Amino acid sequence: MEQPGTTQRIAAWIATVPRDRIARAAPLAIEGMRDAIGVILAGAAEPVPRKAFAAVSRWGAGPSRIIGRDGALAAPWAALVNGAAAHVLDYDDTFAPLSGHATAVLVPAILALGEERGASGPDLLDALVVGLEVMACVGRGVNPKHYALGWHATSTIGAIGAAAACARLMRLDTTQARDALSLGVSMAAGTRMQLGAEAKSMHAGFAAKDGILAATLAEAGAGGAAEALEGRWRFVDLYAGRPAPEGSMLPPGENEALAIESIGISYKAYPTCAATHLSLDALLALRAGIDPGGITAIETDLPLVLSRNLMHPRPTTGMEARFSMEYCLAAAATQGTLTLADFEGDAIHRGPIRALMPRITMRGVPEPEDGPPPPTRVTLHLADGTTRTETRIERRGSRGNPMSEAEHDAKFRDCASHVLDAAGTARALAAISGLATGGDAASLVDTLVP
Repeated sequence: MEQPGTTQRIAAWIATVPRDRIARAAPLAIEGMRDAIGVILAGAAEPVPRKAFAAVSRWGAGPSRIIGRDGALAAPWAALVNGAAAHVLDYDDTFAPLSGHATAVLVPAILALGEERGASGPDLLDALVVGLEVMACVGRGVNPKHYALGWHATSTIGAIGAAAACARLMRLDTTQARDALSLGVSMAAGTRMQLGAEAKSMHAGFAAKDGILAATLAEAGAGGAAEALEGRWRFVDLYAGRPAPEGSMLPPGENEALAIESIGISYKAYPTCAATHLSLDALLALRAGIDPGGITAIETDLPLVLSRNLMHPRPTTGMEARFSMEYCLAAAATQGTLTLADFEGDAIHRGPIRALMPRITMRGVPEPEDGPPPPTRVTLHLADGTTRTETRIERRGSRGNPMSEAEHDAKFRDCASHVLDAAGTARALAAISGLATGGDAASLVDTLVP
């Protein structure tokens, strides 16, 4: 008897994995939900989501509200706008198997669809964990090749993961979940050429919107190829150009840990491209106890695939500055921190920072074919002729180097302050914290609309 294909096996897992198994990861899912909602609140007033709202609102209102502002749209369009807000500040988490941003796609999708469908708090967390798991399955099959080829996995794998999360939220059966995945593959698009451009911010919104569309079409009976992930002209073949490692795409067995448990979500301590973070961690450790005015030059070596993301050595906008190693290191060296305010208005043109930027050198180190990436190294050259060097392999906010609960709380409160007052922030935190035992999508969003 022929074994079911990869897509069928993932779909069966989506439809049948016991809810009590997923519920054991609820505390981790709440952390992810909190971080994503925080960055959506911070990004809600930015130009990109405002432009997205202006574009799609002409097609009418709907039941799903826009976080951080007035307005409600059909679920796919609300997910697009909220996804753009989640990603616009580049403060959203990353997920290693995806090589991209997971909750910036999944949370806007399940909140918009959840509000339309009356989903409960536990339903939202369940769908988030399932979507993450499917992103891990697909990511293991195509990465690192997929990312190295220039695909923006947030948008490509993101559409497939969002389709899985929405299928789970809608309680689709195995055949419908398989069709949702297949349709999600047909929607997968987006390349890293958009880094530093407004389109890159919208990629998370596109994937969130596509996930809702794929699952809703599948629920209505619209079908796709039964095997969409492996084989000729399928996702792995086209988007990685080589077969997936044997067994890499299979979902976890009954006694195996979920990806959110074994790998975890990596949260951002700085509102910049993740490719800058190890260098920033190392620089800030070196900077302690020295006079920043005595720094004459900075060198950083990092994996080549990451250095290629940082394509704006002389940024002209705050968005470009998030993809500028020179700006990020110069700002952090000058002032000892890096915050949302450093990318707003004329902040990127400050004299002391601009004066240091030409004396910063970034070198990309080729990665081995197999094995871990090379470490990131930062060297400070000081006015007295001495040098200091620091090396990092695991960034602050990752599973192996976690941020403290106080840091997570401070990040959320800082992000939320762009939209909510202190009382509103407290209500939002309480609603997020209570998702595992009650609440629903509508009551949660009630706390996120000023």
